[in-house]
Amino acid sequence: MAADVDAEMLAELAEAEATEAEARAEAARAKATAARLRGGEPESETESDAEGDELTDDDEDIELEPRGWWARIGAVTVAVAATVIVAIAALVVTGLMVVAHQKVTAQQQHRAELVAAARQGVIALLSIDYNRAKADVQHVIDLSTGTFKDDFTRGADDFVKTAEQSKAVTVGTVKSAALEKENGDTGVVLLAASSTVTNANGAHQDPRAWRMSVTVARDGAQYKMSNVEFVP
Repeated sequence: MAADVDAEMLAELAEAEATEAEARAEAARAKATAARLRGGEPESETESDAEGDELTDDDEDIELEPRGWWARIGAVTVAVAATVIVAIAALVVTGLMVVAHQKVTAQQQHRAELVAAARQGVIALLSIDYNRAKADVQHVIDLSTGTFKDDFTRGADDFVKTAEQSKAVTVGTVKSAALEKENGDTGVVLLAASSTVTNANGAHQDPRAWRMSVTVARDGAQYKMSNVEFVP
């Protein structure tokens, strides 16, 4: 009988302990649930480390992305600057070429004007018709300047009388002309010329050859003969 009582008591004690353990477990679960609801649940060391690693990766991404954009902007800036420099250099070279071309053109035109003035003056000087001697002589004076103009003007009347008395007709042509030298608004032109002479003394279109050195100088807006020399 006593044995039955002891067994029954032991069973009740075990049941009480199990109930108590279950109650403690339930209380622990309730406490954990409350902690999660409050957001205060502690994180495991592994999770914290993992999140720390993730934050580090994100930070690197955040830092790398702006650097990537700045690198692209820098490359574009360099490319634009290089293009601008090349364009400016091309414009400068083009401008220099244009200026050089204009300078050469102006120089060629200037030389052509010197030669043309000498040629025109020599033709006038070698072409005198006694029928219009005064006008022809005046034409030579109009194409002259400086010392040559002064000298020719002083002898103009005698030149006209000689042409009229001999009934001379001369016709001059220039076979070739070349600029020997130039100095600003003056130049020396070498010419090979010829003339035909007809007069009362029996000459009938007799040809004559001339080699001449003519100095040309600016007189106002024109170039005119300032000196004439016959070269042997």
